[in-house]
Amino acid sequence: MLKVIIFDMDGVLVNSTKYIWESFNILLKDSGIQFSNKEIKKYLGLSLKDKLRLWKRDYGINEFNLEDFSRKAGEIELNLMKKDLKLNENINSLIKEAKSKGIKLAVATSSLRWRAEKILDLLKIKEKFDIIITAEDVINHKPSPDIFLKVANKLNENPKNCLVFEDAKNGIEAAKKGNMKVVAIKTEYYSEEDLKNADLIINDFSEVNIQKLKILF
Repeated sequence: MLKVIIFDMDGVLVNSTKYIWESFNILLKDSGIQFSNKEIKKYLGLSLKDKLRLWKRDYGINEFNLEDFSRKAGEIELNLMKKDLKLNENINSLIKEAKSKGIKLAVATSSLRWRAEKILDLLKIKEKFDIIITAEDVINHKPSPDIFLKVANKLNENPKNCLVFEDAKNGIEAAKKGNMKVVAIKTEYYSEEDLKNADLIINDFSEVNIQKLKILF
């Protein structure tokens, strides 16, 4: 039974992915690092902490600490995306329908809390969620299921009654490991083959409503 809908944030609630990586490329330009779409795909869905750890291994980047990099990248990103920072009306309709039917709503994001709350505030939807779980609330990040299981635990719901919206392969893996249903949203970064482990693959939120989501259970 569908009792909780969990939204990833970047690439799901907000079309921010290209701006995130543009901000990273700006910050890392002096280090000689520029990420292509192919390289970006490897890191999608991971927390910034895990990205920095992998970049140190893969590229020898070690001059940034987590909080400093997050703040600098976040300022660049928010400036770049300010014209596009608006809530998709189909997402808004789904949120309203879910709340009218007593379904709990959550955000589970690999972002740091300051950035997640800032974006959700700018979208004017922060107060619509029963809980917001960020990378700082768990030790193990996606593809570990911990962030999704934390939502279920905090809301006192069985993971089997939770559905996750994700756009990244790591997020889909995390949701499935947590024994949750998952709907994948297609983006330029992943093919349908990459998303095949999801219970449903959609192009955008116009394709779903609560009745269609309940069928997955």
